[in-house]
Amino acid sequence: MTPSEPYSPQPLPRPWPLAPEPEPPFGLFEVILAFAAMLFAVLFCGLLAIAIAHHLPAFSHLKAAELAENPRILLPAQLAAYLLLIVALWRLFARHHGLGLLNALGWRWPQRWGRFPVFGILLAVSVQLVAHCLPTPPEPPVDKMMQTALDAWLMTAFGVLIAPFVEEMLFRGLLFPALARRTGALLSLLVTSALFGATHAAQLGGVWSQVSLIVLVGAVLTLVRWRSHSLASSTLVHMGYNAALFAALFVETHGFTNFSVK
Repeated sequence: MTPSEPYSPQPLPRPWPLAPEPEPPFGLFEVILAFAAMLFAVLFCGLLAIAIAHHLPAFSHLKAAELAENPRILLPAQLAAYLLLIVALWRLFARHHGLGLLNALGWRWPQRWGRFPVFGILLAVSVQLVAHCLPTPPEPPVDKMMQTALDAWLMTAFGVLIAPFVEEMLFRGLLFPALARRTGALLSLLVTSALFGATHAAQLGGVWSQVSLIVLVGAVLTLVRWRSHSLASSTLVHMGYNAALFAALFVETHGFTNFSVK
């Protein structure tokens, strides 16, 4: 492919979900580099944010571990890391493939897009009903990050508007199609879903039953991506799923005002 040739693979309308995944313009090695860059950026920005916060009057009394769990420190650091990665990928695809970032990732806005966040909400309700029947940690680490209304609102905004796009970009936009080229879409779906669940294990205290549900959610999101050949579709489902979880927490805590009832 030359830079002058536009990359616009057309999705196969039927039959699905066994329709082949369009050939991505990038390889698995580039995806591995992207994940490594993401890890480095998160660690670097996180440590830098902790170092800066330690010298601010509002946070100077907190220990490093407490700063690392504070959304007012952690979320800006993660946002900075995400922006660094997005800029790096944008330059990579523009320089070496002559493509825009969204075009390279297979971002196509779906018809009747409103059904996708609704499906995400229904998925969240189903998963939570099953989760209540399985062993859960007494206080998942992610809950410790939401002890005030401000923290909860920051987590909500980040979890609904930012995290779904970045996670879908990494797992369903980069990893799934690149791995599908090597192993086939079905095995790529399984590997992508397992890695997606593994990255959320720490948030759930490592409880295998809860992590397995996140693996299942990852599989559903990957199926949506595979079926529609659209990263926008799986991102909308992901946003609806996260929005439903935070909405449930909002109701449970009486509008983020009483976290003792969680």
